[in-house]
Amino acid sequence: MKQLLGPIAAGLLALSLSACTSFAPVYGDVSSTSVSAARFNFAPPKNRLEQIILNRLDIAFPGPANPSHPVLTVTAATTGLAGGLSDAIDVGNPVSTRVEATVTITQGDQVVFTTRRFTDSTYQSGKLTPTDVFSATGAQETAARSTAESLRAAILAGYRPGMTPVTPAR
Repeated sequence: MKQLLGPIAAGLLALSLSACTSFAPVYGDVSSTSVSAARFNFAPPKNRLEQIILNRLDIAFPGPANPSHPVLTVTAATTGLAGGLSDAIDVGNPVSTRVEATVTITQGDQVVFTTRRFTDSTYQSGKLTPTDVFSATGAQETAARSTAESLRAAILAGYRPGMTPVTPAR
């Protein structure tokens, strides 16, 4: 009998404690001004790097948008950085590259949010031309994915639906 009462008492205690709890977001509410309510119309990309970044942001902000929602535009470019890290390897030289992207969120003709992020990457150059091209492309695309994650985090941290337009600095 004592072996049966122990589990029953524990079950009743757990049931009574569960009635005292509720589920609520840990980091704020899920109101209409929460970033989870953000919906964007994505402007078309102009190059492969922008497409990679937009694909990631589309996954991060998947809500369906209507024409009244803001437009998110990505501008991305790659640049070579000055000098390699080392020339210790005779058959190839490390080449540094940077992917820099800017996200601009506009409502009508007003800019409501903008942020810029970049990622540096390196690849081995000086190999056969096709391999060199694929190495550069791979490094740039990897840097674009990293930049997209950084932009996603910046949007989550700084953007809220219904923000007032940004006034340009004078």
